[in-house]
Amino acid sequence: MDCLEFRRRLAAEPQSRDAGLQAHRQACAACSAAWERAQQGESDLLAALQVAVPTGLAERVLLAQATGANRQHLRRRRVALALAASLLLGVVGGGLFWRRQDAHSLPALAVAHMPEEIHSLDLTRPISAQAINGGFAVRGLHLRGPLPGNVTYVHDCPVGPYLTVHLVNRVDNTPVAVLYVPGEHAGATRNFDRDGWRGRVVPLQHGRLVLLTDRANRRTFDQVADTLSRDWRVAIDGLGGPRVTEL
Repeated sequence: MDCLEFRRRLAAEPQSRDAGLQAHRQACAACSAAWERAQQGESDLLAALQVAVPTGLAERVLLAQATGANRQHLRRRRVALALAASLLLGVVGGGLFWRRQDAHSLPALAVAHMPEEIHSLDLTRPISAQAINGGFAVRGLHLRGPLPGNVTYVHDCPVGPYLTVHLVNRVDNTPVAVLYVPGEHAGATRNFDRDGWRGRVVPLQHGRLVLLTDRANRRTFDQVADTLSRDWRVAIDGLGGPRVTEL
């Protein structure tokens, strides 16, 4: 079982004791932390649903029925309790739906992909422009501008349903994973923090970039991400530079 399958199963069955899930949790620190958070979330939901019955409620209901007193007050109370229960169920249901949907988001899938490629962040030797162009050519893509410097890794990686080009840049000795997801253009640039990773999603003309690192503070990452977003936008979209590669 890989990290992506573990996160999907955890989102769908957070309290599962499946042997495969438990074996992966014990072997993967990132997924173990995700499992702990899921269990805490389940405990919080159960605690929210355990609403104590008000003391003496049954006696008050029987008295009202026997004497006919306070009927209007009782009616209002029942309506209020029913409304509160409906709202609580809506919040809980919405939270579960959001959690399952979020597990399939691009940031979640990118983070789940990284344990399989964690070794790539330790590479320090720059690779050739020919190798980088070849990594894009595998996906039928053509770079349209000058390449960023100090690229140390390239590979065509599936990330969930997305067929990406996975690269690594080193900027001031900080390794940053760069995933190019072709074919989709949606939303605005946004940063995220997830399972110990700092990331940014950047829309381009014909796709999106996801930048990730686990080794930089917020300020350092923001500066590095600004530089890499600009440089890869030029390389992929050809903005601000001549078309240098025809494959």
